[in-house]
Amino acid sequence: MIKRPLNHKTSFLTALLISALLLLPLCPLQDVAAQSSDDYIHKTFEWYYDGRQWTWNLSIPKNLYAAYKDVPVFSRVRNGLEGYGFLTTTNDFYLRALAEKLNQTASEMGYDSFNEVSFMLAFVQSLPYTSDSVTSSYDEYPRFPIETLVDGGGDCEDTAVLFASLTLIMNYGTVYINPPNHYAVGVLGKDLKGSYLTYQGQTYYYCETTGDGFKIGDMPLEFQGASVNIYEIDESQQFKPNIHYVIPTESPNQTVSPTQSPSNPSATPTATIPSTKEPSVISSLFEDKAFIALAVLMFVLPLIVVVLHKPKFPEPEEAPARRSNGVNRFCGHCGHDNNPEAVFCNQCGKKL
Repeated sequence: MIKRPLNHKTSFLTALLISALLLLPLCPLQDVAAQSSDDYIHKTFEWYYDGRQWTWNLSIPKNLYAAYKDVPVFSRVRNGLEGYGFLTTTNDFYLRALAEKLNQTASEMGYDSFNEVSFMLAFVQSLPYTSDSVTSSYDEYPRFPIETLVDGGGDCEDTAVLFASLTLIMNYGTVYINPPNHYAVGVLGKDLKGSYLTYQGQTYYYCETTGDGFKIGDMPLEFQGASVNIYEIDESQQFKPNIHYVIPTESPNQTVSPTQSPSNPSATPTATIPSTKEPSVISSLFEDKAFIALAVLMFVLPLIVVVLHKPKFPEPEEAPARRSNGVNRFCGHCGHDNNPEAVFCNQCGKKL
């Protein structure tokens, strides 16, 4: 039997189909709808910050948790405490969604960078401390952030890795701090109160991730004056699960105590995770004595003049540049563009 030759169109379609079948195993799967709630692990987290009680309900994909759980202990600890960049999963899509929600919530509440990081720290501190020897069959079992969320807590290393992953995703300069028999986090800051360490010319403020009530810069007494190690976080070494998972359509929601609700809880958050490679620096306007003095000059003295002399004021002028109006702050010293709430230039360090 003589086969009928394929025409050009048929040949092209056949070749295209064969190529697609051959390449299919190499192509990443696209997001699809989850089949049921059984595909997720549902967790509820509660903590307190800024006089409010916060509650988040998270739905974490089961296969994502399983992918991290399957990583052998040897791979986790083979490079020691300085190799925890392997555990710091800043590229995890679910964790990034969680960090973005934290960022949006902080923006909605009007928090500056200091309070935003403090808000995240309070969230991580709310997770209970659990010993590896109790929760696992190993004396040393460092967890990935997703594991810490699902397991409902961990030891100092686990909560430090979770907090460091969140702050790095939010673009804050972050390092690991290793006091004797302990693990914590340092976040890049300027002119704040509390304990800090200097590393490569940068100032990192101590952040304790275990126990409630520790603020940025609060170092436990047993570590004050002790010799500590500082480790850079190599994000390029982080573990990446080779699986497909779906972010649930119902993103994590934050609620507050009914008796203490935000002034505008229904507002749509507009803040986004910074895309710049230059690490952000946490700062608080009220930690800056010069700012306080300026505030007195700007608001208190004019008020006294009004009361004593009652002059006739001209039409209101444009608000002073120091007030945050959502526009980046231009540095007159070096020309660098800074965040709207910045008081000091992130580039040259001079006052704006």
